[in-house]
Amino acid sequence: MKHKKPYQLALEQRTVILTAQGVSTLLSAEDLARDYQKLTAPLLADKWGLLLDIRQWQPSPQPVFEVFRQLVSWSYQHNLRQVDLIQPNDPLLLWQYLKSTDVARPDDVLRHIHEEETAARLSLQAAGYLW
Repeated sequence: MKHKKPYQLALEQRTVILTAQGVSTLLSAEDLARDYQKLTAPLLADKWGLLLDIRQWQPSPQPVFEVFRQLVSWSYQHNLRQVDLIQPNDPLLLWQYLKSTDVARPDDVLRHIHEEETAARLSLQAAGYLW
């Protein structure tokens, strides 16, 4: 049986769509970082956005936080300028997201938190990352 990754990645125009599902392990977080950097390669010369859906994410061990913090820092260094998060109903998961992305954020990076996907997509469209 093939291993199912606890995330899905897609590229739409100048936006990365990342859906987290289940528990992130250190190995899956490292896989995500590699897949994410490979997927974003065509975007890095100009500003881009991220639609992050964590509604199906599960509590994950603390060692993954450092991998995610490094990935977030790398993203900011490579022109990520807007993050639109679809938040979970569970406040623990929102806390986990905030802790695992707690890095210095450039002044020109916008982060919006939404309760559903349509609002997140409209925000990214208004910024010109989706059309």
